Amino acid sequence: MAKTGLMYSETFANYKSGDGYLCIPSYQNSWISTTDYYDTGERVKEAYELLKKSNLLEKLVSIPSYKVEKEELIGFHSKEYIDKLERLSNENGGSVGEYCQIGKGGLDVIREAIGGDFNALDAIMNGKVQNAFCLQRPPAAHAERDMGYGFCVVNNFNILIKHAREKYGLKRIMIIDIDNHYKKGIEDAWYNTDEVLYAEIHQSGAMAENCACDRNSDWIGEGKGKGYNVVIPMPSGAGDDAYIKAFKDVILPVAEQYKPELVVFIAGYAANIFDPLCRQQITANGYYKLTEMIKSVADNCAQGRLIGILEGGKGNYMSFCILKTIEAMSGETTEVKDPTEELIVRNYLSRDQQAVIEEVKKNLSPYWKL
Repeated sequence: MAKTGLMYSETFANYKSGDGYLCIPSYQNSWISTTDYYDTGERVKEAYELLKKSNLLEKLVSIPSYKVEKEELIGFHSKEYIDKLERLSNENGGSVGEYCQIGKGGLDVIREAIGGDFNALDAIMNGKVQNAFCLQRPPAAHAERDMGYGFCVVNNFNILIKHAREKYGLKRIMIIDIDNHYKKGIEDAWYNTDEVLYAEIHQSGAMAENCACDRNSDWIGEGKGKGYNVVIPMPSGAGDDAYIKAFKDVILPVAEQYKPELVVFIAGYAANIFDPLCRQQITANGYYKLTEMIKSVADNCAQGRLIGILEGGKGNYMSFCILKTIEAMSGETTEVKDPTEELIVRNYLSRDQQAVIEEVKKNLSPYWKL
């Protein structure tokens, strides 16, 4: 069996993006505590240590990182924005968008993460590994052309996909996103094309309707991209069963018909049951099942080509979610159990969740057999 690769560098754990409390940077409110900012090094360090402790790490192929040139970041992003990031990074950091800041040396960290993503893609495309997981930070997918948003400074995903299209000539790339929020940064890049399909499930109803991170299901794309923006706005409190049902009824049938050549997995865990910011109830075992389905898309359609890149999420429990994801990608098992197995977790498909899925199918039915 071909191996699963892991891209990781201690640089990602050592980077400090800034101070604040959860999503609020300290410079916005002098009254808040700065003891619990969302994007901290523990997000990757604890997951890496759990992989090591469980002996799963030794079964993975290590993929190195390197710093891409600054010019590689320009394309989706403007030169003016990247120049701004370089200036702030060379100084003491600062604000780069709503709920988003870059720390000292941050652009170097981002350049190294993107280099690692490129190496992971090459390893997959050249058959050195079947699939790969990139354990990195800061997050990326919300970043827009000229600003960051929600901890995301540079959109690594759009840069990687552009690189994959140019280097390998890929014409059908599928992005699958199970993080807690919709990504306008992804929408901005691919909303008008059928060569990149964005399929996602996000928590809906907690933020303003049709804001940058919560779209309704009728946002299906424009022009050639109509039908290629698959939006599943799941009500707050949804858990494993609702997400699995949405995959079976919508994402898997769309993938089977689209037949992607590469699957890019936005591996975000802010929807986990213990996340301090978000209000979904996905368990580590739930992430295992969702990843199994994502892997099946890659195996059945894309010669197994699957690259997962860490996005959102916080807390020690996220480490279990990441481990279960990599178990599912690699086919390896460990003795680590999901801690929620000992808890009473309310998890079933409710009427409002089923209604959302039916509405999504209605909006997409002119374009896909669902």
